[in-house]
Amino acid sequence: MVNEGEQIYRPDFFPLAQPAARDLQRPAFSRPHDVRGGNVKHVRTVAWSCDGKKVATGGEFKELLVLDAKPNIDPKSSKALPSSSKHSVHNGHVGAIAWSPVDPNILISGDKGSSVGGMIAIWNLTSPSSPTVTFKIPGDVLNISFHPSGRHFAVVCPQRNKDEVFFYWLTTIDGEEKWSRRDDIALGGALMDIGAEEINSLRFSNSGKLVCAVSNDGSINAWVYPSRLQVPDGGELEGLSGPVIVESGSSTTPSSPKPAAEEDNVEIAKSRAASREASPENTRDGKENEELDVEMNEEPKGVDDLNSDQKKEANEDVNNEDGKPTEGVDVEMTDSKLPLPADPIPLPLSSAAPSRQPSPPLPPSKPSEKKKAKQLHRFRHAVCHSASLLSLAFDPQGKFLAAGGQDALLSMFDTRDWICERTFDVCTAAIRQIAFSNDGEFIALGGDDNFIAIVSVYSGATIAKLPVYGMVSALTWHPKKNWLAYSYSGKVAAPIWHIVHQET
Repeated sequence: MVNEGEQIYRPDFFPLAQPAARDLQRPAFSRPHDVRGGNVKHVRTVAWSCDGKKVATGGEFKELLVLDAKPNIDPKSSKALPSSSKHSVHNGHVGAIAWSPVDPNILISGDKGSSVGGMIAIWNLTSPSSPTVTFKIPGDVLNISFHPSGRHFAVVCPQRNKDEVFFYWLTTIDGEEKWSRRDDIALGGALMDIGAEEINSLRFSNSGKLVCAVSNDGSINAWVYPSRLQVPDGGELEGLSGPVIVESGSSTTPSSPKPAAEEDNVEIAKSRAASREASPENTRDGKENEELDVEMNEEPKGVDDLNSDQKKEANEDVNNEDGKPTEGVDVEMTDSKLPLPADPIPLPLSSAAPSRQPSPPLPPSKPSEKKKAKQLHRFRHAVCHSASLLSLAFDPQGKFLAAGGQDALLSMFDTRDWICERTFDVCTAAIRQIAFSNDGEFIALGGDDNFIAIVSVYSGATIAKLPVYGMVSALTWHPKKNWLAYSYSGKVAAPIWHIVHQET
């Protein structure tokens, strides 16, 4: 490891930005502390919990371990997930993990390298025997990024033609919060817009309003991320942050055509005559029966609401000469003030023609087509590098956005105006991992070089170079202290990952 001093003759040296000008000591880092044991094979990823009390590692052979974060981490204190003797839910190497930014007990892991597809597992360390929920995706899990609120996260899934991003959120269903996949929005897949066919790294902005990604064409893309449920017409439901069950309104199915009144009267007369044969007291002469149809969507007009002439006509229709009601009138549909017959006519048990024609049977329902998710609206697209970009990181204070790639250059963008403020050329090979320190003073970058560089964000000076003997696969800072954890893939006898601490 090399701690480099002030380099006055460098063109990117700014005296006012040096630690001495800000009453700070010149930073220096200790020698790397090797963490051996716990893992069986190569460590692919490392991540700290939001409170800094735990650190998780994912490795080959479906390994997922959680350790207590101490200055000298003891691998013997590691706990495997799942904690019981159950088999791991993952199908391949655990290559991506992410802690919730608000809950130190929530951990998400994803695997890659399996022919049957990837698996996403959400763990709650209060019950580590099994994951809270699992989701299966059609490909590997390349990257997992949490929303600042801790209620959303995104998963990058590489595809053959165009990569796809799946979004998940925490919703309330029957009074219980559950994780589910968002079906109202999408990013990538067959409908991906030009400029982001292959997503190499994805992050949410500090405000959570944007989701940013870098791709192989050397561009930085930003899309507007809606945290509320999106409706099909392109709007959003205000005040809602989860699925909503919309109640159906009145039916719009057209009613069946009504038969002519004359045909109804003839059929009813025949059926009733057959059922009441040899009953002269039930026969009527001189008048034909009339059917009284009442529409379903209209309320019957009461007799009290009619004028005197209309009342008279209504009474004549309802009562015959003998004071008995007409057969075609239902007793429940008549007004309560009308006189009831002394000897009501018994209704037949079965009738050849009902008073209302039955609705025709509904046609066989066709399988409903799955609604297409709405693609996110792209807010920014800027081609800023001549080679593909591989890594992306946001400053904890929300001031800068850093991106690095195959051209070995690190670009620092202003998040307000999206202007490249400066470029770092400390590396000589591809930059695959970028991480800001918790105070925003340092940025660590590594990849295909034989070292990890720690650079001052404001002065541009290289603070330290940490030797590595393979491609850097993980790079992350402690959330409250300037401790840097990293791992690399190399020919080592035992699985190992490292931590360095800032001394001054």
